[in-house]
Amino acid sequence: MSLTNAGSSKAARTDGGLGMGEEIADNTITVDTNQLSFLLDQKFETAAKRSENHIDTSIKGLREELENIDSKHDKKHIATNEALAKLESKINNAVESFTTIAAASASSMQASTDAAIFSATTRLRAEPTVDLPVDSSYNRAADPARLKLFAMLPTTPALAAKGAYAICDKADIDRNDYTFTALGNPALSRAFAIDFVGGDAKTNAARARKAKACLRGADGSWLELTVPTPADGDTKAYINFDKNPKTERIEKLSKILFKIAESQNPDKKFFMDRNTGTLKLGWTPIASITAPSASEISLKWNNGGIAKAGIDKNAIKEAFDTATGDSANVEWSS
Repeated sequence: MSLTNAGSSKAARTDGGLGMGEEIADNTITVDTNQLSFLLDQKFETAAKRSENHIDTSIKGLREELENIDSKHDKKHIATNEALAKLESKINNAVESFTTIAAASASSMQASTDAAIFSATTRLRAEPTVDLPVDSSYNRAADPARLKLFAMLPTTPALAAKGAYAICDKADIDRNDYTFTALGNPALSRAFAIDFVGGDAKTNAARARKAKACLRGADGSWLELTVPTPADGDTKAYINFDKNPKTERIEKLSKILFKIAESQNPDKKFFMDRNTGTLKLGWTPIASITAPSASEISLKWNNGGIAKAGIDKNAIKEAFDTATGDSANVEWSS
């Protein structure tokens, strides 16, 4: 193989070293093929070593970077676990604190309750049981655990109690689960109270309803209840649920006014709204009763309605005052 420097002058020469006896150009360098191969191998080896070193360096850099990333991840993981552990510790401490406070509160409440029960028990043992006056509050609410017995004729509490025994025994209610007291005169009265006290409020109210229901027969009709009297034999008695004393008073006065109006005006058709105490002739209001207190009565008149109906107001008023023993002079405006 030959390498020629282009543009150089030629000279006749015999290359005895090559033994080829040919004429070659001046400045021509002749290289042995083996040497050239050796040089190329060295070049390739050098390049390969450089590439290998570069690759090793790159791989080393990548490994270091990966190790740094893993290290950071491990640190974050450790930090996260530490934070979770701290949070769990705080939660456990809070739960333990709450449990301690709740236990202390419960213990304190139990102690207060025990003290109250002990105090109440001591008072009950120290003080004799006394029946308080019945219906002491004129505007009190109706008691669902109370029934009232009304006798047509006055009788004693002992005799009237036989009526209470009759209905409660029929209802299978133990006599220790209710009390029986007179309303008004404790010696001789027409009104009595049956108070159910043997259980809680719900049970006592249910017993009152059960006792009242015993007066209704299988066919739906009401059975007649009688109680003895001291001198007049048996008298009819009626059982009703408890009502507000003010409501009862207005209903009683309304009944008196209605009977007076009917007896004095037999040709007229009256109606009485006992809930409001209003006496009506047809749709026209005639009079209205109110009872602000247990000792007061107010009878108001609709003068226009009275004049239109031709009713003698003064006669009704006089009879009502006689029946009630109170004066009721307030009039409605016409």
